[in-house]
Amino acid sequence: MSLPALPLFGELSLNAMAFFFIAAFIVGFSKTSVGGIGILAVVLMALAFPGKASPGILLPMLIMADIVAVIYYRRSCQWGIIARIFPLTALGVLIGYFIVDSVSQDTSETALGVVILAMLGLSLLIEKQGLNLASSPAFTIASGLMAGVATMMGNAAGPIFGIYLLQMGLSKSAFVGTRSWFFLLINLFKIPFSTNLGLITRDTLALDLAALPAILIGAFAGYQFLKLINLDLFKWLIRLAVLAAALRLIFY
Repeated sequence: MSLPALPLFGELSLNAMAFFFIAAFIVGFSKTSVGGIGILAVVLMALAFPGKASPGILLPMLIMADIVAVIYYRRSCQWGIIARIFPLTALGVLIGYFIVDSVSQDTSETALGVVILAMLGLSLLIEKQGLNLASSPAFTIASGLMAGVATMMGNAAGPIFGIYLLQMGLSKSAFVGTRSWFFLLINLFKIPFSTNLGLITRDTLALDLAALPAILIGAFAGYQFLKLINLDLFKWLIRLAVLAAALRLIFY
């Protein structure tokens, strides 16, 4: 698969530039605070760059924001969680790589939205019953595989991994630190596959460099925001962001 030539940064329309920079800010903000809202950046990038160009532009932006988040929360990672789920997510990336061109974008987004909504409902039901899925191998396997497929097909693994981490009972900093390291590793793992699919090119990388200031501003804002909210509010913000992401994927 090859992409049509992308416009140079100076050739973008005012609307496309606005969507692009707002998306970059949201990418930075979501990586250091409430991760589920990152799906809004996916929507805005799709509006700025219709078709299959936006995932290739967005991936390096996500990696830049991941690096900033890791710097902020480098001591808060729960490596045992990553060790359990990363191999499964990597397998999901491979599955997504082989099916990304065989499934239409509308079908894949609707399916991802339904899966995310089901996971959110399940997690709320389990919590209401006083149970926990943290030690469930089946939950880890399902979450890892679905996160891998979702991130390869549309950079949409954040809501799935967020639901998984909510079951771990982590503090705010441990939640964000574990999420940051996980996505830095998985997004780096995706680069050869995205490049081979023609999603990452010199043109997309030039656009990514233009996004860096907005990403840094967003990351700083997210870091400060996380300090202001308590753990219970943080959990519900994650759930609301996941719900919004699922509904967007289903109905957009």
